Amino acid sequence: MQSTGFSSRRSGAHVCALSLLCMVAFDAAAATDLQVSPTLHQAAQHDLGLSSAQVDQLLQVQRDAPAQEALARRRLGAHFGGAWVERASDGRYRFVVGSSDPRGPLKLDGVQLRQVRYSLSELEAAKARLDRSVRARVSGISRPIDGVHSWYVDPGSNSVLVSVAPDAMERAIDLAAVSGADSGLLRFQQTPGVPQPTSSVYAGRSYEKNGALSCSVGFAVMQGATKGFVTAGHCGTAGETIGLDGAPAGYFAASEFPGTDRAWVALNANHELFPLITNYAGGFFAVRGSVEAGYSAVVCRSGWKTGYQCGLITAQNVTVNSTRGVVFGLTQSNACAGFGDSGGGWIDVHEQAQGVLSLASIAPGAQNNCGTGIFQVSWFQPVNPILQQYGLTLVTP
Repeated sequence: MQSTGFSSRRSGAHVCALSLLCMVAFDAAAATDLQVSPTLHQAAQHDLGLSSAQVDQLLQVQRDAPAQEALARRRLGAHFGGAWVERASDGRYRFVVGSSDPRGPLKLDGVQLRQVRYSLSELEAAKARLDRSVRARVSGISRPIDGVHSWYVDPGSNSVLVSVAPDAMERAIDLAAVSGADSGLLRFQQTPGVPQPTSSVYAGRSYEKNGALSCSVGFAVMQGATKGFVTAGHCGTAGETIGLDGAPAGYFAASEFPGTDRAWVALNANHELFPLITNYAGGFFAVRGSVEAGYSAVVCRSGWKTGYQCGLITAQNVTVNSTRGVVFGLTQSNACAGFGDSGGGWIDVHEQAQGVLSLASIAPGAQNNCGTGIFQVSWFQPVNPILQQYGLTLVTP
C-alpha cells in the first residue's frame, strides 16, 4: 500500500461465528470496555442527525443490550421473540424484547417487554425455508425471482421482512409458496431500488483493474508473511491482478461471489500496510480490532466514490437477491453508498472493523443512493468470516 511514513504492528483478530448467541457469549464483556472515538462520535452526529447527548444515550443502550438480551433469552426460553433498539417519540432510544408467551410478558429491569405472536425461532425457521428454496433453484426451470430484493428476520415487526419491487409482488408470493414458509410470518414491503454490486493500503482508498478505477480497499491483513487487504468478492476473480496509483500491486488470492461476497488481495512485498481507514476529509481513524457490533449499532463506511458515510445497522443475516446473484449472511445499514465503493471498510464508533461493502439498493440510472431517505439501504459482508475462511490476521496498531 502507499507509504505515509508510519509503522504498524500486527495482532490477531478475534474470529467468531456470525450468531447473536456468539456475540452475547464473547463480545458482551469486550464491548463495554471499548472506547468511543471522539471523531467517529462527531461523524455519527452529523450523518444520523443526532445531538451529542442522543448519540451518548444510544451507545449506552447498546452497551447494556447484550447482557439484557442474554437474561431475556434465559427467562423466556422458546418464547423469546427477539430483541431490538428503537427510538421513542421523545427522541430517546430504548431496548425492547418480544415475548410470545401466552401467559403475558415477564418483568425485566431496564427492558420494555412487548407481546408478540411469533417466537424468534419460528421467524428464523421461516427465513431458512426461503433460503433453502433459493439455493435449490434450477436455472431455466425454476420460476424467476427478479424483483424480490431481500429478506431477513425483523424482530421489531415480528416478521420475516421481504423487500419487493413494485411490479414483483406475484413473484414474491410465488417464492413464499414454493418454500413452504408460513405466509403469516412474512411481511412484504415494496422498495423501488435494485440491489446491485457497487463496483465501478488503508481502508477506503481505490484500487485499479485493467488501468481503470475499480473497487475500494477493505482492511489491511496478513496471511503469514504475505501482505494484503480484504475486499468484496464481486470485485474480482482469483488470479486477477490489481494496481495502486497506476502501478501493478498484487492479485486476488481468493474470491467468492455470489453466495457470499468475500475476497482478499495479496500485495507485493514493497507495499506498507496501515491499520487505518480514511474519512475523506484529510483524516484517518485507527482500526483496532474486529469485535462484531449488534443490531442498531452506529457504523460508518469508507469508499472512493461517495467518501465516508455513517448509519445504523438495521438488520443482520440478510439474504439479498442482487442483479448478479443471491448473497446470504449480509448485514444491512441505512448508510448510503455508490458504484466504486464496493469492498470498502465499515467500522463502528469503537474503531472495530465490521465488514466490507457488498451491495446497495440503487435506482436505475443513478450512481448512488445517497439522499434517498427510507430507501437508502446498503449491505456489507461481515469481516470475521473472511478472516477465518482465508486464515488472515487483521493489521491493528
